[in-house]
Amino acid sequence: MSNEDDARRFSLGTGRLIQRRHFLGCGDGEEGGGGELSKIYEERRVLGYSQEQLFNVVLAVDLYHGFVPWCQRSEVLKQYPDGSFDAELEIGFKFLVESYISHVEFERPKWIKTTARDTGLFDHLINLWQFKPGPIPGTCELSILVDFKFNSPLYRQVASMFLKEVATRLIGAFSDRCRLVYGPGVPVDENS
Repeated sequence: MSNEDDARRFSLGTGRLIQRRHFLGCGDGEEGGGGELSKIYEERRVLGYSQEQLFNVVLAVDLYHGFVPWCQRSEVLKQYPDGSFDAELEIGFKFLVESYISHVEFERPKWIKTTARDTGLFDHLINLWQFKPGPIPGTCELSILVDFKFNSPLYRQVASMFLKEVATRLIGAFSDRCRLVYGPGVPVDENS
């Protein structure tokens, strides 16, 4: 499936959590215990920064350790001829610290897709960021979709309880980073 297909397949809403299951609950080895195959969180917001500004901040993965909550280390490991790259991220909270490699693909300034690779932490993790011009010049409609499943049942349970809060804090961190890099944004109605 191409990235364009991914972008079309994901119809983004505002702050929605979706649980996916295999047909008839089969296939993920957890049939008796809740058996979600994955969780998907989607959110759409209008922010007071341009499409290009938000895109640049989200693409600067090597700087995440300085402003993304729970990110303790972020480093670009390898650049590919098509512009994509691999980055290692270390996330942690108190005594829980894990790292994973994320493959980052993008089309400037429309979308960024990250896919976790070589990880014991996630069964899968895909983030899709989409950037569209907002309703007011200088604004951007940001859509984010997170599709994931932790390998650990404990992490899955914790993530279920705090997923919306985590997503809200992440979007806030990127908005705050834009303010630091670009100055005050265009005023936006909170209900946009």
